[in-house]
Amino acid sequence: MRSSKILALGVALCLVGGGACGPSGPGSFLSRVSGESLGGVLLEVSGVGIVGFDGRGSTQVYAAPMAHRQNTHRVLLIDPQGGEMLFDIQVTDVGMDLPVVTVVSAAGTDNATRLPAGIEVRIER
Repeated sequence: MRSSKILALGVALCLVGGGACGPSGPGSFLSRVSGESLGGVLLEVSGVGIVGFDGRGSTQVYAAPMAHRQNTHRVLLIDPQGGEMLFDIQVTDVGMDLPVVTVVSAAGTDNATRLPAGIEVRIER
């Protein structure tokens, strides 16, 4: 009976601590950008502990920190094949809060402008 109370207390402490008992340390978050026939997307990615970006598959990534906005990067994704774009956000601690991503602008594989409202960004731990 006593061991079950200790286990319950440990679980409660993990939950109260915001998931501090989960994985931590350097790693990356898989990110997916999807929309109709996307060929290029310009993003702003904000979060403490971001150290880099890598493309996956045919997605090319170009990124730079924004000088006037701390912990924010401009990230350009290009994929001449179109479709879903995959990229990794490299971080110092995978236990951190997920980065916030804002679509600044986008273009299709036909070079026509796409509305940011029609583009979905998902980040996975």
